Amino acid sequence: MAVATASRARAPRMAMGLPCGRRVPKGRVRWYPLKVREGSEASTCSRLMRLLPRDVLMDCFPLEKERWFKHAGVWELQRAAAYRGYAFAVTADPAGLYKALAQTGLKAEIAGADDRAWMPLAPDAQEWFERCMDGERVLRSSTAVIVDGVLHVQEGPLVGQEPRIRKVDRHRRRCEVSLGWDGAFTEQMPLDVPFKS
Repeated sequence: MAVATASRARAPRMAMGLPCGRRVPKGRVRWYPLKVREGSEASTCSRLMRLLPRDVLMDCFPLEKERWFKHAGVWELQRAAAYRGYAFAVTADPAGLYKALAQTGLKAEIAGADDRAWMPLAPDAQEWFERCMDGERVLRSSTAVIVDGVLHVQEGPLVGQEPRIRKVDRHRRRCEVSLGWDGAFTEQMPLDVPFKS
């Protein structure tokens, strides 16, 4: 007896590997990735916020992430751009934003997905980022312990998200977190695991 299996089509991906959502009607606030000059993510966002009206651009920011680096034998946290050369524009009017960006003269354009027109970030990925980033739009490091082979996150944005954590690299102090309904997208997050029994 053959069992039919439903196969889901691969969701379109943005240039930076993030899952994209479907186009939405005007009026729904979503995050749209902006392609900007690498290294000028924060300054470009600041200029766009000064130049564009709030009905077209509600917010604009580069997402940052803490990363563990070993310097002179000592581990330390540093902040870095989560997606170099990209920022996020928050808008309910992507067509208006597209037109307004073209008039600024700045190197900033709404990123496309798989050779398609611009599309918003997938809603589940957007919700996850909103929940995990702090007020400065930084994905902070979490701290965990492994007891009897079971990971327990004690503090940080990954508290309560142990089922999403696919792989832990204690040596590099990071982990992979699966996002989305299909778990196809993973985000690398800083994670310190000082104790394992």
